Amino acid sequence: MYNKNEKALIWLTIFESLTYQKVCKLLSLYKEPITIFENLIKDKTEIKKIVGEDSYQKMITTDKSLLENYITNLTEKNIKCLTILSEEYPEKLKNIEESPIVLFCKGDISLLKEKSIAIVGTRNPTAYARGVTEDFAKKLGRKGLVVISGLASGVDKIAHEQTLAVDGKTIAVLGGGFDTIYPAMNTNLAKQIEEKGLLISEYKPNLKPTVYSFPFRNRIIAGLSDGVLITEAGEKSGSLHTKNYALEFGKDLFVVPGNINNFRCQGSNRIIKNMQGACVTEVEDIYIRYGLALGEEKIKPVQTDLNETIILSALEDGEQTLENLQEITKLETKTLNSCLTMMQIRGLIKKLPGNTFAI
Repeated sequence: MYNKNEKALIWLTIFESLTYQKVCKLLSLYKEPITIFENLIKDKTEIKKIVGEDSYQKMITTDKSLLENYITNLTEKNIKCLTILSEEYPEKLKNIEESPIVLFCKGDISLLKEKSIAIVGTRNPTAYARGVTEDFAKKLGRKGLVVISGLASGVDKIAHEQTLAVDGKTIAVLGGGFDTIYPAMNTNLAKQIEEKGLLISEYKPNLKPTVYSFPFRNRIIAGLSDGVLITEAGEKSGSLHTKNYALEFGKDLFVVPGNINNFRCQGSNRIIKNMQGACVTEVEDIYIRYGLALGEEKIKPVQTDLNETIILSALEDGEQTLENLQEITKLETKTLNSCLTMMQIRGLIKKLPGNTFAI
């Protein structure tokens, strides 16, 4: 499944004290990763200078069978390792600084080579930003672009959910290992992405995310994408890290303008002020950049039962409160609530503040 050099790179991820920088320095000593195994004793002094005494002792005393057991355990969890030497490793990531050495993957790895766009933004979006993110994610997903985000709350979560709602493809880049989905409320969403898209992380499964790992993972989000779309960001939003990486890597940058009086929009509005060419006000702006056909996306017909049809008919003229819907549809409370919940999950309707619903 893995060749000897790939296994050597995977072996290095076993040792949690080996930081990215230490691994890079270690690899720079040899032409092939497998040579590290062969020279652990001979090059003891030089290797210890890089990894430290404790890590070195662990490396020379670790039973070699541990690696095979480690790989077997990953395989049993449906985790595929892509090393920087693997054929499936995305070229987009090879062309950035600090390329991930190993990517742990769950799902469809073919998506790593598809045309893609990252959608990022604040964890606490305004109602306006929620609507914009929903709209752009659905339309870009229908156009066949893979939507990439970081599985955080707010804009990230909306981007993933709405892409899946239209049977689009999405990639979630995690800030920790698969065993600890953060925030925990996105655990079910992570399972859906694993089944219909792709989860990736440069951290082995048992590693928990840290305040430092999230900004560092943003380079992968930017690196994997052809362009980055920011739908809303405050002055200190983490998505601004992704913006910086996008510019550094020569990626397209798209930013939606926000309310000039709202602090949650100050970061994104400042980008537009300094880079007016990044401003997008409709999804067609992105279509044009990537040579995608303008006009309506191909929307798959959705089958609805009688009760759902009645509810959709009641919402055709605009938003309705729960009380109004009950009066218009004449459905029993239990039946109405059940239908509304399922219709939200299927992406047919959305719930607005004040217990109000809309198509």
